Amino acid sequence: MVGGNIAAAAGDGKMKLLLILSGVILISIAGYGIYGPEADTSPKILDVCVTHSDSITHYHPWLYIKIDGDSVNIPENTGVTEECMYPVHTHSPDGKLHIEIPSSNPLKIKVKDFFTVWGTDFNENQILDYSTDEDHEIIMTLYPTKEDYLDGSNGVISTDYENHVFSSVDADGDGIADGDDTVVLIEYKLKEN
Repeated sequence: MVGGNIAAAAGDGKMKLLLILSGVILISIAGYGIYGPEADTSPKILDVCVTHSDSITHYHPWLYIKIDGDSVNIPENTGVTEECMYPVHTHSPDGKLHIEIPSSNPLKIKVKDFFTVWGTDFNENQILDYSTDEDHEIIMTLYPTKEDYLDGSNGVISTDYENHVFSSVDADGDGIADGDDTVVLIEYKLKEN
């Protein structure tokens, strides 16, 4: 009988160890799900088409690009094709972006989304066909309104680059997205000594 009790005790010990390990594994999986890297579940910008008949949030930030001091025109109807009007697009070559977010498919539109729609490159090291080097840098400045941009006031340098979000939030409750009439200026220029 003593041998049977030892075998049963050993079996109970293995069972306890198995239960503890199972618990640790479940807690690890749950922890990773809560605290691990977020999966990007948002739709990709080129997978969404909008129409003016949709229930949408519609606002207009501005995007200006300067290469060595010269302004670059963004083509009109960038992001508008016969098959699709993307949630971020232009209708004119003056830098005015149209952001139209369907209520049924809320999106956070980032600067990189516009460049994706345009089919061009932008990040902290490249704008269009221009890359940073020992002599050149890319500076991105945000202005709260177009008037501030024109006055050269209230500009804030941002290091968000392609990840800057054109805000669709209406924090002040005036019915207009906070990102409306904001300006993003991207400059490729000689480094200042």
